[in-house]
Amino acid sequence: MGEEFTAKEIEVFELLADLPLKAERRAAVAGILSVWVPAANELSRKMAEPQHRALTPNVRFTHPAAEEVTER
Repeated sequence: MGEEFTAKEIEVFELLADLPLKAERRAAVAGILSVWVPAANELSRKMAEPQHRALTPNVRFTHPAAEEVTER
């Protein structure tokens, strides 16, 4: 399972996102997305299976109390 993204497709994505990239960065992003997107799709399919539907992600965000902030 592999979906290859081309530098041209990345150029379209960057235009839609208004995020200009240099040509060499497009190739790097294409390589990363060619790995990440199939893996994300596989995880999505797996988590949609009946035996996994009751699972929920455990995401914890922490934020220091205002008096604990050391940078200003």
